[in-house]
Amino acid sequence: MSVERALALVEDATIVADASSLILAASENPGGTELTTVRVLESIVSRLGGRTRRTMVAPDRPNLSIRFGPDPTPERPAVLMLGHSDVVPAGEGWSANPFSPRVADGWLTGRGATDMKGGIAAALQAMGAVSQVRPELPLELLVTVDEEDLATGIQAHISEPPGHYRACIVAEPTDLAVVIACRGAANLEIEVSGRAAHAGRPEDGASAITTAARIATWIADDHERLRAGAGGLLGSATWNVGRIEGGHGTSIVPDRCTLLVDRRLMPGETGEQALAQLEAGIARATDGLGCTAQARLQMEMPGFETEPTHPLVTTAVEALAAEGTEAPVQAWTAACEGGYIARHHGCPTIILGPGDITSQAHQPDERVLLADLATAARAYTRMLVLLHDTDSTT
Repeated sequence: MSVERALALVEDATIVADASSLILAASENPGGTELTTVRVLESIVSRLGGRTRRTMVAPDRPNLSIRFGPDPTPERPAVLMLGHSDVVPAGEGWSANPFSPRVADGWLTGRGATDMKGGIAAALQAMGAVSQVRPELPLELLVTVDEEDLATGIQAHISEPPGHYRACIVAEPTDLAVVIACRGAANLEIEVSGRAAHAGRPEDGASAITTAARIATWIADDHERLRAGAGGLLGSATWNVGRIEGGHGTSIVPDRCTLLVDRRLMPGETGEQALAQLEAGIARATDGLGCTAQARLQMEMPGFETEPTHPLVTTAVEALAAEGTEAPVQAWTAACEGGYIARHHGCPTIILGPGDITSQAHQPDERVLLADLATAARAYTRMLVLLHDTDSTT
């Protein structure tokens, strides 16, 4: 059976070695570029017998398309895997150099071990193994830049025409749960303009901070309204004011104030729709206060939801069960680029990867279990074969 032959080619030690090489290729964002990581990926893919194509998003920041087998066609669409080459800044608090990978006590430690160079290494090992046994299967891994900041990499990708994909597996860390639903996210900025005056006669001015406080109150109230209607796997959309900055000093009526706002989006909801809701709320909150406020959309990441009975989901659960791993089917509280893929290419999407986004990613001494890297690679191997052999997913 081709699945078993492919599984026999999966090398656990090679996954760890490849993940370690990717960690060594530091790609902090903001603060650096992803080019060194992309070069390491190209070397790994060359060894595995695949081919690569760079698409420059910005200087030294290329998206990388990795393919095994023939190019996808409408008659034979590919299974697409998705990852990103950047990592968040290392920050303080590490017990050793964050970009010097360490293997001890069954763990791989280093910035990116979980989010998400471990998952990429597991995906590549699976793709290489499957391609040796089933060279006729079209397989693709898209590795984007700038996922951790402004998502310019995935936005460059969706500026191209849609491709031919039967399914997308995002290798983000889910602790090997099968995530079938993910809210999107919109980052919004509000600039409030008032009129400065001496604090001894505040009525001569118009306080941008007071107006910003009214806007923040409207946001909090609308958040509660949304939460009151929560239901289903994803609950509801949410609002959060993450930062307020304004004013010049204690004795000056502030003439400016900026708010940075996070809005989690439900599947099918757009950042422009959230912006329109915010603008309507601002108009109500600021009426008669003598200030003006302008809102703009900084970044949008769409959400997605896949039916729990879809073959993509059931195949993932069965693949993990075959490895002795119980795979809960659940929603994700974070956001990821899978929503862009689901919307642009129109293909069912899940998130499944080694490591835990909550307890291991984005913190000092980031680490991932070696056993989970191996399990992920073996589950991906099963899925890449079985999804192509299941006619109902096409």
